[in-house]
Amino acid sequence: MKRVAPYLRVVAGMFAAIFVWMAFLYVMHGDVAGFLLMLGIGVGLGYLAAGKLIRDRRARLEAERSALAARAEAGHQAYLAGDPAALAPPPDPTPRPPVRRGVVIAAAVAALFVVFGIVTDIQDGLEDPGGPDPTNSTTPPAAAPASRTMPTTPPAPSTTVAAAATTTTPVPSPTTSAAAPTTNVAHTAPTAVMPDVTCMDLQAAQDTIQAAGVFYSRSIDATGRGRAQILDRNWVVVSQAPASGVLIGEGDVVLSVVKDGEPGDCS
Repeated sequence: MKRVAPYLRVVAGMFAAIFVWMAFLYVMHGDVAGFLLMLGIGVGLGYLAAGKLIRDRRARLEAERSALAARAEAGHQAYLAGDPAALAPPPDPTPRPPVRRGVVIAAAVAALFVVFGIVTDIQDGLEDPGGPDPTNSTTPPAAAPASRTMPTTPPAPSTTVAAAATTTTPVPSPTTSAAAPTTNVAHTAPTAVMPDVTCMDLQAAQDTIQAAGVFYSRSIDATGRGRAQILDRNWVVVSQAPASGVLIGEGDVVLSVVKDGEPGDCS
């Protein structure tokens, strides 16, 4: 059992890291209950992995301190009695237990496994671990054009929308009665014309919208799985709101995206 116990501690440490990472995913998606559960399991497994090692080290240090104090006291008493042995050097410290090469290799493999899983999760967009099953998602990706060509120039703005978005206050003419009612259209003033960014990667789409004059835009997972877009260049815009040619302001743009290589990515 003593030969197997170090490997079991390595496995416990690996799963402790996995559960702590899952706790991070839960808190990222606002699930406090899932966060507390995963964190509790991770801490428990971490104690199983490192608790004995910590206890053994503390016991060894305490034994060394006690032995050193006892020897100092004995040397003091011997010195007072005129015994020259009191000037003898202290004994060598207790040697540390040897580290087994197989345990080190197993720990390195487990660490690489955990790091690989974390990197994969980041590339996949930190999907909600408590969310819907991606194989049974009822929200299909938004339809996208078949080609992935990027427009070089934004289309001209729609005159109908531009006219509706402009605030006008009619001024009474000399032939119009001053008592006639006036019409005021309340709105948020647009600052740019929406370009066509479908089938672009998310980073290029954001750059294009910013070049048009709007800095802040939003993006959502078109599959309904609630994945966060961590690496924008790994995501493809499959639909946009509003359509191209519409006057837009800060925060008006919502881009629906899927991972590069997923159905509907314009490939």
